[in-house]
Amino acid sequence: MRVLFVTWSVSGHFKPLVPMAWALRCAGHEVLVASHPSFMGTVTEAGLPGLPVGPEVDIRAEIRANITAGSRRAETDAERAARQQRSRALRPMVASAAAMAGDLLDHARRWRPDLVVYEPLGFAGPLVARALGVPAVRHIWATDFTAGMPGIEREHLGELFERYGVSSIGAVGDLTLDPCPPSLQIDDELPRRAVRCVPYTGPAVLPAWLRDRPRRRRVCVTWGNSAVEVGPADTFLAPRVVAGLGGLDAEVVVAANAAQRDRFTDVPANVAHIGPVPLGLLLPTCDAVIHPAGGGTVMAAVLAGLPQLTIPFMPDTSLNARRVAEAGAGLNIWAEELTAGAVAARSVADAATRLLDDPAFGASAARLRDEALAMPTPAEAVPVLERLAAGAPAAPDRGARAGAGSAGAR
Repeated sequence: MRVLFVTWSVSGHFKPLVPMAWALRCAGHEVLVASHPSFMGTVTEAGLPGLPVGPEVDIRAEIRANITAGSRRAETDAERAARQQRSRALRPMVASAAAMAGDLLDHARRWRPDLVVYEPLGFAGPLVARALGVPAVRHIWATDFTAGMPGIEREHLGELFERYGVSSIGAVGDLTLDPCPPSLQIDDELPRRAVRCVPYTGPAVLPAWLRDRPRRRRVCVTWGNSAVEVGPADTFLAPRVVAGLGGLDAEVVVAANAAQRDRFTDVPANVAHIGPVPLGLLLPTCDAVIHPAGGGTVMAAVLAGLPQLTIPFMPDTSLNARRVAEAGAGLNIWAEELTAGAVAARSVADAATRLLDDPAFGASAARLRDEALAMPTPAEAVPVLERLAAGAPAAPDRGARAGAGSAGAR
């Protein structure tokens, strides 16, 4: 079986696909990962063969020109989704798909994949699948913010798909591979198959200071990479968060890349480390994590069984944050509340103290971890994809959604 993976050039969107791609390769199937030319280093770093397609597109510039922060506390998830859908937020993703489409379709017609797997904003994926008449599999990362795409896909994608003679869009694909624990996921009628999240963050080395359990409680602060790569410039709030944790009875570890590290200037004495460190190695040594609710960090924290203090500033991360809090595994501080001064610092410290001192948060986080670890592995999902490629209808495991919350962004 030949499987074409499609992603746009943001690492946080691609990396959740890597374990599934390797599961397919280990089962003897051919895999090819298509994206923008500049993204090939990230693809090949994961040990996967890449396919550069289309002219280069400055995705980060496109996003910054078309998206604004927004996690307004008074909005419902549905209102937030509607506002985002009316905005220009999807334009960068459509521009990415448009840049890749022609070249990708030409190659796909020669290579003849049996299946297309794509991350939920990699819209060139369902375009190629529909054009070739093969199954399209959407691989999400956390709570399903794009579940409502069928209601708006014609408006945003219709012109592009029609350009290549594709009348049926189907942006959510024939089947969704869903790594989100049922208690954290929205509830809808989309065909889904559960697949365990196996975090991949790139090459990692275990540093000496992480080999032993810390002597005191440890809290991780991270702002991720995607939020910094593509988010509005005024939403990198990690330095303000860290400054507010000086009085916390815990060791603070800041997972930050080299470009972020110099932005931490007011560092309390209880900060033990600021710099690169793989979350998959760090979080098992922690007691809580503070972050802006990106899907990758949410899922890494779930697998580590950690309570989460989330500070969302985008509509999709707002949904993640709400679902974590509703599951009893965390607290939220909305980004617009985190203004400079003593009040903001106290709110961060107070929330972190609650997470550490109230065992109910840890118990709820442990339940989410147990749900996540009970889900089928990527290797166990391979036969599902083999049957789909062979012409069998998508077979959702509706039972995996038992206990899920009400639908959020629709």
